[in-house]
Amino acid sequence: MLLAFSSLDVAVLVLYLGLVLAVGIFFHNQQRSTEDFFLAGRSLGWFPVGMSLMASLISALSFTGVPGQGYSIGLRTLYMPLAVWLTVPILWGVAIPMFRGLQLASIYEYLELRFDGRTRVLATLLFALWRILWLGGVLYAPCKAFSAAVGWDVPIGLLIVILGIVTTAYTFLGGIKAVVWTDVLQGLLMIGGALIVICSVWWALPGGPARVWEVANDLQRTTVLDSKFDWNARWTPWGFIPHFALAMLSFYLADQITAQRFLAAKSVAAARQSFLLNCGALTILFPALTYIGLCMLAFYHDQPQELRAAWVTNLDPRPPHEYFRRPGDDEPLLDPRRRDQALTPANIPQLVRDARILQPNRLEPFTSEEEFTNPETGEPLSEKLMMRKPSIGLGLGKGEVLLHQQAPEELFPCYVADQLPAGIAGLILAALLAASMSSMDSGLNSISMLLLQDIHERQGVGQSFLARWRGKTIDQLDDQDRMSLAKPLTLLIGAIATIAALAVGQLGNIFDIMIGVVNTFGASLLGVFLLGMFTRRTTAAGALAALIGGTIFTIGFMALYRFEALAPLRPFGQSINDVWTIVFGTGFTLGVGWGMSLFLGKPKSSAELRGLVAGCGEPGVLASNEGKPRLPMPPVDSKRWKK
Repeated sequence: MLLAFSSLDVAVLVLYLGLVLAVGIFFHNQQRSTEDFFLAGRSLGWFPVGMSLMASLISALSFTGVPGQGYSIGLRTLYMPLAVWLTVPILWGVAIPMFRGLQLASIYEYLELRFDGRTRVLATLLFALWRILWLGGVLYAPCKAFSAAVGWDVPIGLLIVILGIVTTAYTFLGGIKAVVWTDVLQGLLMIGGALIVICSVWWALPGGPARVWEVANDLQRTTVLDSKFDWNARWTPWGFIPHFALAMLSFYLADQITAQRFLAAKSVAAARQSFLLNCGALTILFPALTYIGLCMLAFYHDQPQELRAAWVTNLDPRPPHEYFRRPGDDEPLLDPRRRDQALTPANIPQLVRDARILQPNRLEPFTSEEEFTNPETGEPLSEKLMMRKPSIGLGLGKGEVLLHQQAPEELFPCYVADQLPAGIAGLILAALLAASMSSMDSGLNSISMLLLQDIHERQGVGQSFLARWRGKTIDQLDDQDRMSLAKPLTLLIGAIATIAALAVGQLGNIFDIMIGVVNTFGASLLGVFLLGMFTRRTTAAGALAALIGGTIFTIGFMALYRFEALAPLRPFGQSINDVWTIVFGTGFTLGVGWGMSLFLGKPKSSAELRGLVAGCGEPGVLASNEGKPRLPMPPVDSKRWKK
């Protein structure tokens, strides 16, 4: 039964939102230059940077999506923390010292040093598009989950706008210092919230953790390694480990959001330590979120009456056998199509008249609402509406309840709202919002910096406007003038991300949104950085062709296997899961870059590549700087590219 979201819970949420705004206000007066606003004066220690990295990567897409996947497929989600550690050699040994040694502000400046300015600009624009689309999903996810959990009759769009305004406000006020330190708070809140939920389930179930494991084992959720190769399966080591390793590598290596943290650290050592802290925190949090999914599985298996009726009601008259799945399948539990209508006391009479609500297992329409509703409250009773899988071979004595496709993602936040005491529920739902805000604030700051550094400063876009606005000539513009542009850019990107979030609701499952967006744009950007750092033969023309060709290929590949209308065009008629998109996209980008470099352009000499390619001198130390003392890193508005 849905419990009212108490005034104490509301007070906790308001207190949290006020606290993050206070952090922005606290750091407001420390934003005296663009270097302060975007890089915190390159002074941050390893702990806040590491926690900020973790919080940025664990968005609300993961905070609700991973427990949902843990409920549906169990321990196979543990491939994720394993894949994170596969990125360590490249980041520790090459990328971090190279980015730091080159004294970068924008990591896409590396592409200009290694290749040319065209590659840098195109990569910047692709990143901005990639992250704005991603931020739309990040902002939409917690609002959808929050609305489902508390049962408020408030449009999701209004929640999106409120969250977008608050996040944009403290990012606008406090710059990256506010971003990083609110991320620390939000990361701790996420970890604490996960632990509270786990302990509460242990307390609620007779047998505690032993019962969670018993249910998970009997319902076939404890298998970690599935060695069967299947192009259409997501959670096999053959597909998901390379997918997630490349996705994480694209986040760390080709993504300004994460790399900007390394650049804001006070030293190479601090940047490396922060990266290891991030890996360790993810190694704890990903399994914890997966385990929450198993806790939801056990709790609702033992107490099915607590399931919300909308999760189990069958509104789709199809043959019974289509609702059941084979063990290990990744298909939805019930009704592959999105649920188009919630079940409420207000619409039950009409649904009954339309013969839409079907009896469990028999799949014949209910003829009267009294057959499945509480006579006193009119609320639908989930235990009279749910279907179960066959219980053959199960030691539990009863089969698993079948849920709608999107229900597993709603279990975690709805459990919090329904089962936890007032105040605690508000705290953990604040952690859900924190998961979104910690990713959004990072995106706003990074995209704004890139537009200022790579498009405005490097390409001169908008400099005439800025000069007229400030009453100066272009040559007279200084860092304070650029600072006056940096903050409005943050507001603009915040508004665009909020608008994108309003459109994301039409795209379907939020975990699929995360997979699709990362695959589409991460592959080509990652491929070009790998070509730059690990090949000497790749030319500027080859890199540009790889970036363009890889992006087009990856978008086409994703569309080919996502949209059934294009099924006749698939080679051999084979369906392929989304996890393969980044694998094939990265491989195609590498192949095009290497192959085209054999015919287009001239490779740079060993002296020109020194410090820019792994194994060619010390990472980040150009031939012209060898033997010279290291200088302090320049501010964001470096004049290095001025003619």
